[in-house]
Amino acid sequence: MPAPDEGAARVLEALPEPALLVGAPGRIAFANRAALARLGPGARAGEDLAALCPDAEAGAALRHYLLRCSGSRSALPGAAALRDAAGQTMRFRCEAGLLVPGEEGRTPLLLLRLSEADERFTVLTRKIRELNEEIMERRRAQALLEQALGERDLLLRELHHRVKNNIHMLSGMLSAARREAAAPEAAAALNEASRRLAAVGAVHQMLYQGSDLRGVRGDEFVDRVATLVAEASGARGHLLIEAEPAGIGNDAAIPLALVLNELVANAVKHGTRTDGALGQIRVGLSAAQDGSIELWVEDEGPGFEPTAGAAKRASGLGLVRGLARQLGGTFSVEPGRAGGARCAVRIRGQPALLEKGKA
Repeated sequence: MPAPDEGAARVLEALPEPALLVGAPGRIAFANRAALARLGPGARAGEDLAALCPDAEAGAALRHYLLRCSGSRSALPGAAALRDAAGQTMRFRCEAGLLVPGEEGRTPLLLLRLSEADERFTVLTRKIRELNEEIMERRRAQALLEQALGERDLLLRELHHRVKNNIHMLSGMLSAARREAAAPEAAAALNEASRRLAAVGAVHQMLYQGSDLRGVRGDEFVDRVATLVAEASGARGHLLIEAEPAGIGNDAAIPLALVLNELVANAVKHGTRTDGALGQIRVGLSAAQDGSIELWVEDEGPGFEPTAGAAKRASGLGLVRGLARQLGGTFSVEPGRAGGARCAVRIRGQPALLEKGKA
């Protein structure tokens, strides 16, 4: 291994940090006083720099680094673990570049400069590496979660689609049976069942198409179901809706749809004024501060007492009472503003108000 000329040696000796001239494989050609003081006799000319590494893996990494630097005249940064003069393994930051190219049979020489790695930067590097690993792990978990949510959404939509098809099939069967029914009582019962199924189907479609998984908006719910029942009875022009955008939870939506169906149908049937014309039918939904909601229907008919009118409105009101109990609520009948009946169901424990346009 050739020694450097006298001028180069003086320049290297003037450097305060350890500086060495090494061949690409790691053979030392020259080491300044700072290098000999820091690394000891193992850094003398003719020695293998890799022999100062604590293990074979560190030695192989050093050789690979030097080989990479032999192809560049610009100093390339790196790091190396070397034993110092006291035999302690130290971590050094390195800068090495080609000083003497290997031309005309000469051995290429690299200028290698060492500086002790600041422990603060070592800790910072480790923390950054740990943080990057945590970020990657979280990204993998997020990807798995998004995949699971996508699959769940697909299965849920498929389920809703099948339920929708089944409701349409049942509705068609009821319509066909109603047309073929010979007895008026049977036709009326089938028509009532078809009307209830249509109310269930309307709410199911709202739940299926809505973006808020907690439930549906109360004003849209009331408008959809009440309009459906009124149009089926030819009373759309008599309907007045006064509903607030309160939240109706998924568990309560279908029972309340059946309640609203019965109350609007009863109002259409029994809400005739004294002049024989059908009066106005008011339908409303309001929310209280405690999270409860009240669904009510008011007509302009003659009114009735719940016990006295049981024979006339028995089946519908019986279903309403049962559904109110199922929801843990109450059902009440009182005089309306125009003298007719005001039927109301109040239930508790509904979601907070939903944002407009979410359902």
